[in-house]
Amino acid sequence: MIWLTTSFVLSLVFIVPAILVMGLKMIPGNIQPGFDSNVRISIYRDRVFSQKFISKVNNMTAIGVSIRNPNLKNKADIIFNLHDSEGFTLRTVMINGQNLEDGSFTKLVFAPVPDSLGEEYFFTISSPAAGPEETIEVFIIEPDDLSGITEYSYLEETHSGGTPIVVYEKPGSKLNTVKAVYSSWLSRLLLPGSQKSE
Repeated sequence: MIWLTTSFVLSLVFIVPAILVMGLKMIPGNIQPGFDSNVRISIYRDRVFSQKFISKVNNMTAIGVSIRNPNLKNKADIIFNLHDSEGFTLRTVMINGQNLEDGSFTKLVFAPVPDSLGEEYFFTISSPAAGPEETIEVFIIEPDDLSGITEYSYLEETHSGGTPIVVYEKPGSKLNTVKAVYSSWLSRLLLPGSQKSE
C-alpha cells in the first residue's frame, strides 16, 4: 500500500508537470523589474514612447509591460511597433484602450522573431487618436541588465532606463522546454541556498 502511495505521489511530482509544460506557448525570459508607481510618463497624440533593449531570449514572441489607463478613459487604439536596431519595423500589435485595465500587465504578442538572442531592438508605444484627457501611462525605472532595457526616448529626449518589461520566447522544442523546467526545478530542490540573494 505504501509503494502505491509513493508511486502515485512521484508520478504527480514528475509526470504531471511534464504534461503541463508541453502546453506552454511562451516562456518568460526574465522577471518584471520592480518600479515606483509615481514615476511614469503619459502617452497620447504625438507623445510617443520609445524603448531600447537587448533581447535576452531567442525566438522572441511577446513583450509584457505595465500600462496605466487612468479612470479607464482611453478607448482609442494603442499601437505597439517592434523595430530592429536599424529602425526597420518587424512587428506591429494594436490593442484598444477599452480592453486595458488601469495599471494592468499587458502581453503584446506577435509572431516569433528568430535569432533574437543578444540583438538590440526598440519598440514604440503610441495612442495617436487619444487626447490629453485620455492618456495612457508607462512606468519608468533605471537601466536593468536582467530585462535588457538600456534607454528610452520621449518628447525628443533620450534618457537611460525605461519601462519595466518582460520578454517572452517561443519554446524551440517541447523536449528542451521540459528539460529546462526540470533542471531549474531540480537545481532549486538540491541547492536550496542558490536562490538567495546576497
